[in-house]
Amino acid sequence: MTRKLKPDRGIQGLVPAIASLLIFFFTAIVFGLKISFNVLGGIMIFYSFIFGFWSFIKSNNYYFLVSAFYLLAFGTILILLDLPNDFSGPKPKFSDEFKIGLLFFYFFMFWLMYIGYQKKLKYRGREVMELAAWDVEEAPDTYTERPRPAGVVDYSKYDIIDFGNQLKKTLVCMPFQEENRLLLVPIKMGDEFELLYKPSYNYLEKTWISFDFEGNVSVHISRKDYLDYKDDLSFDHLCESLGQLMITFADFYMRGDKVRIIDRLNSVKIGLFS
Repeated sequence: MTRKLKPDRGIQGLVPAIASLLIFFFTAIVFGLKISFNVLGGIMIFYSFIFGFWSFIKSNNYYFLVSAFYLLAFGTILILLDLPNDFSGPKPKFSDEFKIGLLFFYFFMFWLMYIGYQKKLKYRGREVMELAAWDVEEAPDTYTERPRPAGVVDYSKYDIIDFGNQLKKTLVCMPFQEENRLLLVPIKMGDEFELLYKPSYNYLEKTWISFDFEGNVSVHISRKDYLDYKDDLSFDHLCESLGQLMITFADFYMRGDKVRIIDRLNSVKIGLFS
């Protein structure tokens, strides 16, 4: 499959790690080795809540709990590690509490690596947008901010809401329910920080697929996402394709074949961090 999107060169996901290392080295230089490990451990415990538990609360994706407990165990062993204040001091001591914490750390680390490889913690918006553009041809100057109709489905309101909740758990789209419709917003890796932590998140200005409770499907593609494609694509065709893709996913879900949704997304073969 030929990639239609520009390469993802964002470093948003690395910012917490870079900030942690900078704080660690600064603290080690100013206050010594022992305090720097304690500070780094505190940062890991803080991250376990804001990146792990909070992501679980927002998405209902239970795999985020693995990430949360991994960071919690990591922070705990860093704090329990009995280090001297510099390299010339005595060798570190390993208490029984530290050894128990280390076992939990390794357990959650290997579990996290396994689910990470399976893309259980990956936001799938990039795959959604790639699939939507797969057979869309170039056509310059066709973009418009107006939503476009994309089809009709014959599902009840509660079927549509259940479908949105499934896409939320699998990080395919984030649902936003209004009085007469449900909007599904594909979230790309790197864009989740705005979703998770911005109090005034404006989903209406994002790319969304709307399922109203009468069965009508419409699509809005943001200018930012449209310009993320390498070429100017036929906008009407792109909207129709994105809508039909989501209708196909809904059909999979209603038939009990929700694994097919993930199979289609995995067929794009995008990297773990894109």
